[in-house]
Amino acid sequence: MRLVPAAAVLLTAHCLLLTPAAAQVPDTLPAEAETREVPDTTLADSLTRRIQDSIRARPDSSKLQRYLAAQALERARVPVPDRILLPGPQPALTRVVLTRDSMDWAHATTLADLLQRVPGVYLWRGGWIGQPEYPNYQARGPTSVEYLLDGFPYLAAGSDSLGVDPALVALSLLDRVEIERWPGLLRVHLFTLQHDRVAARSRIGVARGSRDFARYQGSLEKRSHSGIGFALAADNLSVPTAEEIRTKFENTWILAQGSWIPSPQRGIVLQHLRSRPDRDPVLVPGSDTLSRGFAEARRSEWQLRGFWRADTTGLGPRLDLLVGRTRASDSLVAAQEIWQVGAVGSLRRPTLSLGGSAFWRSRWTSIDVRATAAWMPGAALTLSGEAAYQRHDGGRQSRWLGLRGGVALPLGLQATASARFGEAVAAPAVATDSARTLRDWQVLAGWRRPWLEVEGGYTRTAAFAPFSYQPYAAIPVIEPSSAATEWITARARLTPISWLTLDGWYSNPAKGTIEGLPPRHALAAGTIRTRFQRIFPSGVLDVQLRLAVEHWSDGVLGRDAFGDPVRVEQATFLRSLVQVALGSFQFYWDRVNLTLTDAAYVPGLPIVGRPSEFGVRWSFSN
Repeated sequence: MRLVPAAAVLLTAHCLLLTPAAAQVPDTLPAEAETREVPDTTLADSLTRRIQDSIRARPDSSKLQRYLAAQALERARVPVPDRILLPGPQPALTRVVLTRDSMDWAHATTLADLLQRVPGVYLWRGGWIGQPEYPNYQARGPTSVEYLLDGFPYLAAGSDSLGVDPALVALSLLDRVEIERWPGLLRVHLFTLQHDRVAARSRIGVARGSRDFARYQGSLEKRSHSGIGFALAADNLSVPTAEEIRTKFENTWILAQGSWIPSPQRGIVLQHLRSRPDRDPVLVPGSDTLSRGFAEARRSEWQLRGFWRADTTGLGPRLDLLVGRTRASDSLVAAQEIWQVGAVGSLRRPTLSLGGSAFWRSRWTSIDVRATAAWMPGAALTLSGEAAYQRHDGGRQSRWLGLRGGVALPLGLQATASARFGEAVAAPAVATDSARTLRDWQVLAGWRRPWLEVEGGYTRTAAFAPFSYQPYAAIPVIEPSSAATEWITARARLTPISWLTLDGWYSNPAKGTIEGLPPRHALAAGTIRTRFQRIFPSGVLDVQLRLAVEHWSDGVLGRDAFGDPVRVEQATFLRSLVQVALGSFQFYWDRVNLTLTDAAYVPGLPIVGRPSEFGVRWSFSN
């Protein structure tokens, strides 16, 4: 099996940097590792030193002693930087949070699959893995989703300066994903790897698939009591050309991170991410282009962060100073360089938080200032708000206000209302795009019990003229909606017995004529997950069987060059997953298009056959 250079570098570093005497033990961290509080490690540190001294004094130490030393290192915690989020209590039903473990079991191959957790998201899939997978949320087009990477705005750049293709983001480099729901907008917070133990953590992944598809992943993270730490990670995806099935795609991500965190109150983090995607276009006889490609594409992100906290409880004042540089280029577009300098500050009390951020950028949006506030006057009521001001090239400006309010009622009942008012430039990179009026609001109501969760929603979005998706040359125009659109959504989860879960969502534009996504869109799944604890009381075995179905009705995605509608036909797709874990070692087999349907998410770009991916992942401490 071919091992890519990036993975080879990681394995070499793994061998050189890790202590030979350290045993490899499963990476099963307790749930409290997700919290931000850093406990007193004096006892664990003392235990570690005593065991290490004992081992050094006895060269013939037993394997048990070395194992205990490794266990002590794994229990010893060190401070890590807080994730950059303007903190504060938020109303229920407004956020989807996915940890690393959740992503491993989420039946998601790409970041786009995770976005489908939100009702109303339609993916413009250009085929199987490696092709574009742009989300369209409530008919707002490529600008309907914003991304932030470790607190820095992750901007669309390069050949596509309108939207970010989430298919190009390597999930293996992420430790956590949070999705904020606003009417007409999703804000996606991406957080890279973060390790809070003295014992080093490694992760290896290898996958193969249909027609020589291959994926290689690897990471190594290490922190010390002195505060110095590093992380190295790489992800390589290779999808060779298969005649009449797919075109070539290859992408390599590399993450290098160094940090100095002498105490939980302060620290510095320097991070570099680099990707090299290469995608061939999809052509039809006559040289018509269905999906544009790009060659020699490069994107790099340099991020420097310094942070200060008053204490380690999560309360009190905090401040982050940020400097970043984005550079993107490919064979069709000259290199674009964007510098950004910013600060994020907040003050948090048990029931109140105030926050703000300010960024200067060298391109497209020179000033970006935001202020947030959240208040929880009682256990039953939560209020929050956000105000934003942006100044764009050409004298354009964006000003908008977002408000949220939620109430928690007895018996697990919840209700939340949110709204956005003002005006905003959807695509600052397009010099001709002017500010559009925002008059969007949403009401969500739900009932949550251990065995049942139900949610219903009503959203009203103002008239909007969405941009088309850059890769899809055959659909150059998406007609604007001439009036407000009313959306009906529903979501449910039923767990009648502990090992069986049924979940799904439904979305439909009940009033108004829209293009860009099909109506009556639904996604549902049945999951069997069991640990066979009567047979394996330790819980070391974990098995998941999942069958998902996605369905939509006939709709219009956009217009061709002659102004004729490009229709997406009614379709139903089935997808299955088999996943087995033995401790931290996981095997999975993911298969799509089980019914061999010829339908497509984007006309002319079907998922051919029953392509599949099977692979293994292993995380361990050293």
